[in-house]
Amino acid sequence: MKDTKFVAYILSLFIGFVVTGCATQSKLTQDQVMSQYEQVSLLETRLREANQNESDFLAPSGFKSANQSLEKSIAAARNNKVEVANKSAAEGIKVLDKVDSDTLASKKLLGEVLVMRDKAQKAGAPSLNPEEYARLEDDLQDTAQLIEKGQPEQAKQRRPELIEGYSQLQLTALKRGLVDVARAAIESAENEDAEEYAPKTLAQAQEEMRLALSILDADRSQTEKADTHSKNAKWLAEKSAAITEIIKDFDRRDYTEEDMVLWYQNQLSIINEPLAGTLPFNEENARVVASLQQSVSGVVSERNLAQAEAVNAKAEIAKVESNSNMEHAQTKQQLLAAEQQIAALMSASQGEKDKLRQEYEQKLALSSKEVEAKKRAEREQEERFEKVQALFGQNEANVYRQRSNVLISAHGFKFSPGQSEINAENFPMMNKIVESIKKFPNARIKVEGHTDASGDDSNNQALSQQRAETVAEFLKAVGGIPAERITKQGFGEAKPVASNETSEGRALNRRVEIAIINEQ
Repeated sequence: MKDTKFVAYILSLFIGFVVTGCATQSKLTQDQVMSQYEQVSLLETRLREANQNESDFLAPSGFKSANQSLEKSIAAARNNKVEVANKSAAEGIKVLDKVDSDTLASKKLLGEVLVMRDKAQKAGAPSLNPEEYARLEDDLQDTAQLIEKGQPEQAKQRRPELIEGYSQLQLTALKRGLVDVARAAIESAENEDAEEYAPKTLAQAQEEMRLALSILDADRSQTEKADTHSKNAKWLAEKSAAITEIIKDFDRRDYTEEDMVLWYQNQLSIINEPLAGTLPFNEENARVVASLQQSVSGVVSERNLAQAEAVNAKAEIAKVESNSNMEHAQTKQQLLAAEQQIAALMSASQGEKDKLRQEYEQKLALSSKEVEAKKRAEREQEERFEKVQALFGQNEANVYRQRSNVLISAHGFKFSPGQSEINAENFPMMNKIVESIKKFPNARIKVEGHTDASGDDSNNQALSQQRAETVAEFLKAVGGIPAERITKQGFGEAKPVASNETSEGRALNRRVEIAIINEQ
């Protein structure tokens, strides 16, 4: 009997061992977990959607907790711990409900911050300034955690600093991205002594780069315009370096002035060689250039003539192909005209009175439309004026309406004493002036400079003219206003709008006036 019990005991241990071994061997893969555990699969899907919605950034604490629940539920499911797996998954799903709510709250409360962050990212800030960008990202996550904790007021207090931080990152990135190549070309030219050998060309390059930076300072959305000036700066810098190398080569070869002219003539001969003929170097230089230009123009004219003949040939082919279609259309039009004539003859019996009445009603309706159109145009003009007036604060400008014209008397300019250069602090007001002008796309623009009565009359006159020209150049280069629409004039101290006996009056007299002229 004892032997029988012992055998039974051993058998039960063996069976338990086998069962335990089978359980160990039947550990599920992650794919099997997702197919067999609906709650775990749902949690995984919800987490993926939350990640796409940037919840990992906008509700970081909750997202991290839900992710931990997913890891715990998967581990339990793989070991066939059904209750633990489902419970962990359910907890994670519940956490995600709050995560979705917190993410939405963060997007509403931090909307301006996120817009500026996106602009900074598109400008390349993460790679161009990684340390500062990472610091701001940490600050933004800390702010989002305040929203998760139910502390929206504390989060609001951090918004201005975040907006300004991302804004500066964007501006810095734009400047580096657009201007770095030009700056490198200018530095390279300077290292090759362009300041000594080609100072005028190098100065042009530096001015183009300065203008590109000014455009971004004034309106960073004008990246295309800034890029154009940046490319011009690069080209001019490279040109100054090329000029420098030529002059240095002359110095190394100890060229006389005659040697330089002979070198120049040889270059022209190389250009002229494919055109045949000999350049008249025995005559003045203007005749040499005119001869070369005439030869090149002849080649261009022949090419244009050949292109025109090719276009004409294609047009003739198309004309022949369409003739049959045109004849068919003409026949159809003739039939339609005949039908209209028959209908007119049939309706003539209705009498001349009906005809006259219809003509009168048509004229009356047309007249009413013209009156309504005129009233509508006047209302639109008034609305545009009101919008312009609303743009400026009392410390910036006074806006007046003169019939259909608008006068912006900008006394808020911060010119340095005796200077005409526009300072960066004036860019916001200049942007408002550009915005005002663009509301009247067909208007002529007159820029007038004015000073107070301090100082010499002639100096004031010159200074007012310089300031008017500086503002006009800004409107053209930065604002994109066509030069042919702009005139500028300085009046010095001749047209005061207030007394020059007080500091307040002198401040009002130091102004730039922009007239938007709609009357022809």
